Amino acid sequence: MRTGTGDVDDRTAAAGRSGPPPRAGKGRRMPAWLAAILGAVAGLVLAAGIVAGVLAGLKDELRDAFVRVLLDDLNPFTTSEVDHSTEPVLLGMRDLARFVAADAEYEVLVDLEQDVRYLPGWLAGSRLALVVNGSVESYVDFSDLDPGAIEVSDDGTAVTVTVPAPQLADPRVDLAASHALSEDRGLVDRVGDLFDSNTDVRQEALAQGTDKIATAAEESGLTERARENTTKTLEVLVRSFGYETVTVEFEEPREG
Repeated sequence: MRTGTGDVDDRTAAAGRSGPPPRAGKGRRMPAWLAAILGAVAGLVLAAGIVAGVLAGLKDELRDAFVRVLLDDLNPFTTSEVDHSTEPVLLGMRDLARFVAADAEYEVLVDLEQDVRYLPGWLAGSRLALVVNGSVESYVDFSDLDPGAIEVSDDGTAVTVTVPAPQLADPRVDLAASHALSEDRGLVDRVGDLFDSNTDVRQEALAQGTDKIATAAEESGLTERARENTTKTLEVLVRSFGYETVTVEFEEPREG
């Protein structure tokens, strides 16, 4: 038989076992520098994930362009260009009344050799083979036309138009298409090029090429073709005003 005291002890022990556990001691906090590093790493990982997601959603062309822009921004050696040029200044303006009726393109090989007397070619002198490309226009100048250049018949059905004869313009050399096939220079000339770039040979070759193109244009049928094209153009133009017959005459240039 248990006494009252034993019952009290048993209840006290049970209450002690089922009560709240004893309070533990206070834990150590994470250092501030470690927390900052972990936060930075987490931010980079998050940013990389966002960039990867954006790139995955773009097309190949847009993705490549985005990557190039991103790399350019991150590259400390990226170059930039600043334009300090001034605005174009108008120096002059003129009215043109040329009807370009035909043009022709030419290519000529200029083989120019310059020798020094009594010296061998390997020591002094030069030889340049230059391909010169250029074009020539044949035009009719309408700037001096007067009202008398157009005559209408009495019945109003025929028109006679008198215009200047076609002329040949100066050749235009295409420097981008012209190129040197070969160029040999003597030892003295090569040494001289180290101190002064000598372009006299090239300039002479271009000048000769221009002259040859002009001569070829004069000997070709370029002006005759310009006459035909001018006649056809004026006939179509005048007939559009209701005239039935159109005659085109060319006034030859006056000599002297």
